[in-house]
This record gives sequence, C-alpha cells and structure tokens, in this order.
Amino acid sequence: MMRINGKYLAPWCKYATIHGKLMRRAQYLPCNTRQSGATLIIALLVLVVILITAIAAMNNSGGQSKMAANSQFENVALNKAEVAMATAEDWLSTGNNFSNAGFTTRSAATPHLYPIANPQAPLTMAWDDTTSQSVNNDGTQRYFIELLAQNSRLLGSNQGNTGRASSGCSQVNMFRITARGQSARSALKYVQTIYSVKSC
Repeated sequence: MMRINGKYLAPWCKYATIHGKLMRRAQYLPCNTRQSGATLIIALLVLVVILITAIAAMNNSGGQSKMAANSQFENVALNKAEVAMATAEDWLSTGNNFSNAGFTTRSAATPHLYPIANPQAPLTMAWDDTTSQSVNNDGTQRYFIELLAQNSRLLGSNQGNTGRASSGCSQVNMFRITARGQSARSALKYVQTIYSVKSC
C-alpha cells in the first residue's frame, strides 16, 4: 500500500502515479481491489426466482389440463347415464312391460326389475348383470327400475269428478329409474327419474 496525501492507495492506484504525483484521472478510480461477490449472489437469486416461477407455471398449466380432462370425462359419463335412462323409459312405454312379472317377484331373468318395497342403494350396490341392465356391450351404460306404486290415481282425475265418471284412464303405475354412466378414468354419473305409465 502507498500513502499519498494521507490516503492509502491500492497497488494498481500506485501504478497510476507518475514520478510520485497522482494523476488527475486517478482521483476518480476506485482503489479497492477486494470484491465482495454481491453481483454474483444477486444474479443467482434472480435465476432461482425465475426457475421457481417457471416450475410453478408448468404445474399450474398441468393442473388446469387435468381439470379440463376430468370435466370432459364427467360430461361423457353423464351423457351415457342419460342415454341409459331414456332406454329404460322407452322399454317401460313399450307394450305391457310396465306390468312385467319382474315387478311382482324378483327374478334372475329380469335382474334389473325390482318389486315394491325393495329399495336399492345405487351408490354402494354392484352394477353388474345380476343387479342391472346393460345398454351397450362394454357395460358403461346401465339402469335398473323399481316399482313404487301400482294403479295410483292421478291427482285431479277422480272418475267421479264433476259428478260424472271419467271415460279416460286415470290410473298409473309409478316407477323410479336409476341409470349410471361410466367413462374413462372411472368417471361415474348417476341420474334418477320418476316415471309413470298408464295401467288401464
């Protein structure tokens, strides 16, 4: 170190002097040769922040893609359940299916039909060929039908209404149809409806 005018100068500052006189421009040069490395540390911190932000963005994008895919699968399952329900309604409305013997006595020939007072738990039961009817070949569309009431008179349709006997049929059998649809990733949707068919 060299002392000039009461100041200690670093070696390279000493090189900036000529014949013992400090050059004018040397007065504006930093004379401390020690580097703390703060610039490097700040640069590394910035890189770490950028990396964390990029990883978070990728995870968020992946999560949104999964949510969109799951929503699509659930919509497909719901559509399948609605198709199965419509198939059951068509079957009940055809001929005398509403009075099928399976609604009187439980039978292995008609495993998807259930008599009165034989309620089922669609969320916990086994949906197979012993409990429900498959609509398609892969079993992803199924339904079963429960008889709720027989020969029930419709409200406001009493045969003695207005003092005259009604000439039309005013009695119905009431059924509860439960359908299930299944799509990819085990997405399941259930739909239920109360359906009535004239019984006279």
